[in-house]
Amino acid sequence: MKSQLDLNLLKVLPLLEKHRQLKPVAKELGKTESAVSKHLAKLREQLDDPLFVRGAFEFEPTEFTIELLPKITAGLDMIGEAVQRGEFDPALYDKPIYIALPSLGQYLVGKELLLDLIATFPKAKINITTWNESSITDILDERLDIGVQYFNEELTKTIFQQHLGKYKGAIISAEKYAHRSIEDKLAMPYIMMEMKGWQDTKAVTSQALEKHGIEVNTIATVDNITCLFEVLESIESATLLPFTSHVQLHNKFSVTPLPEHLQLEHPPSVVANYKLVNHGNPLHQLLAQKIKQHLF
Repeated sequence: MKSQLDLNLLKVLPLLEKHRQLKPVAKELGKTESAVSKHLAKLREQLDDPLFVRGAFEFEPTEFTIELLPKITAGLDMIGEAVQRGEFDPALYDKPIYIALPSLGQYLVGKELLLDLIATFPKAKINITTWNESSITDILDERLDIGVQYFNEELTKTIFQQHLGKYKGAIISAEKYAHRSIEDKLAMPYIMMEMKGWQDTKAVTSQALEKHGIEVNTIATVDNITCLFEVLESIESATLLPFTSHVQLHNKFSVTPLPEHLQLEHPPSVVANYKLVNHGNPLHQLLAQKIKQHLF
């Protein structure tokens, strides 16, 4: 062997054995006859053998090639099987699945998402937890498959942030205050929801108002969505949350979207976070698809 063997060229040999002509080999490889001829010439040099000789009507393999071909074919088949992705069947997936959602996300879509995932992955144990300050570390350490949060430009590049959608801001209050104007609702006392695990704990909608010189009267902050809604029912107060159809379905509450001039010009993206190496992994793609389907 005169030079290091180029394994990419070896696929020419079983095809030439099969067709005995350059043209069909070139067609199957998506190359020109000239390129296939050059591949064959390189192989002859590297293996120090003619490999195929031109007969009266077709190429004929040498004794060396006849002896070598079964090994090459087996090797190429093994490589093909090694790199071929198997069909992903969620019904057969039997490993635990770990998902982190913000408290609001769990409250609004947790039940429907969980039931969907249980039906989709009948052999897997589904674990849904609340997103917190350690969620990114848990993803990197593979204790968490996927988590949902706002896009964070400061996040390590080893985490892939897959865009799911965007929400506008809204004022949420008890239904008995539905008749109040935007101005009156902005003047109400506010119970704010802490945003855990993001670079800023302030609600995105609160930031939008501050950009327009409006600072609401925040009298309390909680990190539990159930507690937040119970307080809204108990005392005269409001909160700022993403404007979602799920909140609108709760007839105990009034949902008032902020007018366009009070919205952020570029609302942050809600993203699915998972390890960059899992980008393209069918499990993570399906989980992101399911989460997006229920959130948006």
